[in-house]
Amino acid sequence: MKTTVAVTSQNKKTVTKHAGECRNYLIYTIDNDTIINKKVLELQKNETLKYTFHEDQSENPKNLLYDVDILLTGSIGKGGINRLANQNVIAYLIQEKDPDAAIDKLIKGTLEAFAPVSHHKEGGECGHHQH
Repeated sequence: MKTTVAVTSQNKKTVTKHAGECRNYLIYTIDNDTIINKKVLELQKNETLKYTFHEDQSENPKNLLYDVDILLTGSIGKGGINRLANQNVIAYLIQEKDPDAAIDKLIKGTLEAFAPVSHHKEGGECGHHQH
């Protein structure tokens, strides 16, 4: 099954913070645990998540990042995670700085992700999940 993963990378080299303001993403297409494509997505200011979430006045705002399955980033708020979840995009806050290593760990199931959760389970822990 193909999975598309976006990684915030303002400098196009490392995982960077501020998913909402980020204009450069590394987009990985993964099929059967193999990276089959990697490209850079460069957004205009009016294509950022921050713009879509806060400034787009249209009834049903769209964003290019709504087409990915997973977003990996150095920082994102709970509101951003929830808005992405509403578009079927799973957002993970990670500490890994090397995008290729993050994707490798994601494929192997060893990537540690720290994120505010968008739902609450009785007796569940909030804030720290290993994937």
